[in-house]
Formats: sequence, C-alpha cells, structure tokens
Amino acid sequence: MFLRVLCPALLIMAIMLSTGVLSSASVEHGKADEYQVKAAFIVNFINFIEWPDTALSADSFTIGILGRDPSAGAIGALKGKTVKGRKLLVKYFDDPEEARNADLLFISPSEKRSLPLILKNLRNRPVLTVGDQQGFARSGVMINMVIVRKRVGFEINLPASHRAGLRISSQLLKLAKEVVEQ
Repeated sequence: MFLRVLCPALLIMAIMLSTGVLSSASVEHGKADEYQVKAAFIVNFINFIEWPDTALSADSFTIGILGRDPSAGAIGALKGKTVKGRKLLVKYFDDPEEARNADLLFISPSEKRSLPLILKNLRNRPVLTVGDQQGFARSGVMINMVIVRKRVGFEINLPASHRAGLRISSQLLKLAKEVVEQ
C-alpha cells in the first residue's frame, strides 16, 4: 500500500524536478513565481516524510510560517488543499513557542538571527522545519530550499530529522542537492 501511494508522489516530484515547473524561467520571473514553486515543494515534502503515529491530527495538517512571509501568499494559498488525507491549515507565528504546534514549520529568512533559539524550542518535537536561507540546513533546519542554476533544489539535515522522530524517504534523500549527516 505504501509503495502505491509513494510511487505517484515520487513521480510527481520527479516530474517537477525535470519539467517546466522548475525551469529557469519560473525562478527568473521573480519572488512570487519562485515561492509558488517552493510552495509546491513544501506540499510534496509532506508526502516523503513519516511522522510518529501519535504526532499528526487525524483530519488536518498544520503548516506554520514563522516570521515575515516572504512568499507573497504562495504558502498561505496551500490552505484547504489535502495531503496524506488531511486538510492543510496555514498559520502565521511570531513566537517560536507558539510554532511548536505546527506539523511543518517554514522558518522565514527574517528569523535568521533567532534560528538557534527557534531550533532549541523545537528540539525533539515532531515538527518538520523548512527554510530557504543559505546555511539553514547546516544550522539545523531539516529541509532547506536553495536556488541552484536558476532551479529550486533542497538540502536535508538528517540528524535534525532523526532527533525529531521524523523519517525522510530514501527517494527524497536521493533528490537532495546535499544531505548533512553530522
């Protein structure tokens, strides 16, 4: 059953990586287009992560945005979509303590200075942390989206995900531009 669900999701991610969805034109047009692509990545990341059995609500999945939303609403537009049989909720946070209740937390570049405190607050919590700032993966963010040759790619911090009890699919690990393992 898991493979039947995983294979279509993997196919979608592979198509996104190899087709016009991630073409150089989509990133060159500006931040709005870049963040539409990144929002699509965020939804797909969810399909490649396993949370502990007791971590997720039965009917909803909360995506949190901590700090100023750089996406011009692209991430917020995910609200109401369905992933893993759960309705997506999008919440905005200013306080890292409040963000502990998200299932996936996008950490805005505006929070770069506060990153150590944010990660300390989330330590050992089943919250997938995602960012898009140079150095975030090496600093402890689990998935960091980067622009590589005018395309969106991503880096994965494996120890950070393990500490949180999250399991990242080997298929997603293979697609990462870098996997931080220490």
